[in-house]
Amino acid sequence: MKKHWKPTEARSKIIDMEYDPTKSNYETANDWHAEKSELYNWSPQLDAFLQFANVKPEKVLDAGSGGSGRDIRQFRQRGIVVEGLDYSHAAVEKLKQQFPDGKFYEVDLRSTSLPVENYDGVWACASLLNLKKSEVPAALSEFKRILKPKGKLFVSVKEGQGERMIPDKAGERLFSFYSEDEIRKIVETAGFQIDHSEVMEDTFTNAAPKTLPRWISVYAIKT
Repeated sequence: MKKHWKPTEARSKIIDMEYDPTKSNYETANDWHAEKSELYNWSPQLDAFLQFANVKPEKVLDAGSGGSGRDIRQFRQRGIVVEGLDYSHAAVEKLKQQFPDGKFYEVDLRSTSLPVENYDGVWACASLLNLKKSEVPAALSEFKRILKPKGKLFVSVKEGQGERMIPDKAGERLFSFYSEDEIRKIVETAGFQIDHSEVMEDTFTNAAPKTLPRWISVYAIKT
């Protein structure tokens, strides 16, 4: 006997197909992620981003900012106009509570709908690593679109190979890992000129030295 789907069954199938465990992780455990984010110190890299190429950006987008507000505060303290985006509703709402006068967008890195050539810099700190490698070019293309001519880009990812789901206390998240040469080539192919890159040990304060993948940071300019 042929089975006929009810509308509710069809809808359930669609929802299952669209389910994103990484996004769900950030939504349901936003406070934990925000607290963990505060244990990382990206101030040296943030200052290097502002200073390299001898051009200080006036307006920056924190792309994949999360809900802690850590880097938003750092930019503001340095007199930089900063806006933030994240695909997590919980993260964006937390940012709006912390910075009522700020501008924050609940959008995807790969398609922001933000104005063309609207920013002097894009700060993508530990955000592209949660995309599949096949999706990263779309995000970088979007960054290039919203950056002004000669705009600055900062990208940080984790060192390693491949991509896989990593479990944590909130469930699991997708992580993509790169070599320094690999991420440099991807950024260059997207239309950016590399100024420099660096590899550093993980700055998570509770981790024993050299037990976590190292970070790779890339500083580039829109060509």
